[in-house]
Amino acid sequence: MNRLIRKVTTNRNFYLFLFVVLIVVIFYSIEPLYLSSDNIRNILYSVSITGVLMVGMATLLLSGNMDLSAGAVGCFATILGCMMLNAGVPWVIALILTIGIGVLCGLWNAFMTYKLGIMPFIGTLGISYVWSGIGAIITKQASVTLTNESFFKFGTIKFGIVPIAFLYVVLLCIIYGVIMNYTRFGRRVYMCGGNRVAARLAGIKCEKIGTIMMCNCSGLAALAGMLMASRMHLIHYQNLQDSSTMGALTAALLGGVAFEGGNGGMLGAFLGLMLLNCFKNGIDIIGANEYVQVLLNGVLLMAAMAVDFFNNLSRQKKLKEKKSPDSVSNRATC
Repeated sequence: MNRLIRKVTTNRNFYLFLFVVLIVVIFYSIEPLYLSSDNIRNILYSVSITGVLMVGMATLLLSGNMDLSAGAVGCFATILGCMMLNAGVPWVIALILTIGIGVLCGLWNAFMTYKLGIMPFIGTLGISYVWSGIGAIITKQASVTLTNESFFKFGTIKFGIVPIAFLYVVLLCIIYGVIMNYTRFGRRVYMCGGNRVAARLAGIKCEKIGTIMMCNCSGLAALAGMLMASRMHLIHYQNLQDSSTMGALTAALLGGVAFEGGNGGMLGAFLGLMLLNCFKNGIDIIGANEYVQVLLNGVLLMAAMAVDFFNNLSRQKKLKEKKSPDSVSNRATC
């Protein structure tokens, strides 16, 4: 029993969960409407859009890569998807084709990274403006309004106060958690993110792993865009821009996913997602003005980077302890 308690209390996710609870308690004490059924539903809706993006971003980070174009890709692909829906294409086929468009955008990101040698941070940031510009040209900077009512149910069905879109995020986190932790592919993703040189020496093709994860991230971004469109009944070329991408990145970092890759998990990333959205909703419901919200969002991103920095220091300290002469002599004695 003591061992179980010690294991729980030394787990980073345990304290992350407590922090989420603390945020909920603080905002509820300030504004009781924070835990009203309507507001809980709003939180879960916001979690669903950012959450799908976050799953793609977190798994990409684990492989040691980065994508700042996810939001722009999601908007661009969804614009084309909504046009297909308005043209009479069945929504299931339109959804699959939209995700396919996202995957192709991810393939271009991989081409820039591995064939042209452009740093992912710079390359994906630059290409995000290209996708946004193309989306603006196609739509003439206007919203694309959906007329296919059968598609609306995809993201708006509710089970009590729980929207189905939130259940999509939970399901994705479980699926990707299993893949990352219990499959050979997942272990290779961690190896490429943790030590690319060692992974290559072990015969792992990190470029192939990175390409798959970039395509996966962009495909999930397209799915997030379609979820947003099904709820809003329209899409605008700026709906999933920098704030959504940064929100997904912040959630992953808050959840303990290493910025440099190779460390973290989906449970922590999900808790980071809940923390982020509970906090954002809280400062909104207490009536904080727009500038204060921007300031606090920036502070939260800096806090996420600080979490990543100290986690990295902790990992380096443990590695040094394992490599220290005392630990080597102790193992030899044993």
